Amino acid sequence: MRARLRRGLPTLAALGLTAGVLLLVAPAAHAGTNCGRGPVQYSIDGGTHWTADATMPAESGTVEVRLAGEPTAGCEYHVSLGSYTTQGATWAASGHQTFLGWATLTLTRDHDRATLDITAHLPQCYGELALYAVGEKYDGSDSDHPLPHYPDEPFSGLMIASWNGGTACTPKPTGSPTTTTPTPTPTSATAAPTPPVVPIPVPTGATTPTATISPAPVPSPTPSHSPQAPVAPAPTLAATGADDGVLTATAVGAAALLAAGAAAVYVGRRRAARR
Repeated sequence: MRARLRRGLPTLAALGLTAGVLLLVAPAAHAGTNCGRGPVQYSIDGGTHWTADATMPAESGTVEVRLAGEPTAGCEYHVSLGSYTTQGATWAASGHQTFLGWATLTLTRDHDRATLDITAHLPQCYGELALYAVGEKYDGSDSDHPLPHYPDEPFSGLMIASWNGGTACTPKPTGSPTTTTPTPTPTSATAAPTPPVVPIPVPTGATTPTATISPAPVPSPTPSHSPQAPVAPAPTLAATGADDGVLTATAVGAAALLAAGAAAVYVGRRRAARR
């Protein structure tokens, strides 16, 4: 029995030594990979004010982070900042989210302060910023890295701070804008343009017909139906018993007779002289 114990002692000693080495090495290895959640503070004004509040006071493209207190030697703390578009200004109204970009870094006891910069990935309308304590990118690429969606978010137990806000985007016009040219309304002071007179060509050698213009008929005067006044009779000569017309005819007849008598006398004398 003792012989067996003597033979087994070296084996037991070797096992004990191996176990002791594993116990000494295990804490250091564990400390480098899992040190729990670090005491992280952040600032959005370049380090002037530091806070650990769960709600970020405003949107910021640069967030400075640091380890508060005395961090454990050998521990590493991962911190990430993700940017997303949302459908509303609050977490409850965020609806569907779209990943825009992220930044990540690691804090240690010797490197306990750094800056996360996502200036190029800030939301333009409604959005969310998430500051969380893990070096994973939650961009919806697979089931292990889902997008935030109310009421579930992938940072459960890891969220340091978050911001929700922004304004609604202006809808983009669809199609090409149509320009309507107003039609000018003619005014009474503006005369209508006279259409141009186009000359009709006349063939060479042809006689241009002359238009005959007939005078317009003159309308006959409409007879008046009013009774005409009676015409007074011409006055007659009193005292002589004859009028001017009778005296004139008598004088002419007498002159004719005298002339005829003189002619007869002259002819008679001529005939007598010839004999």
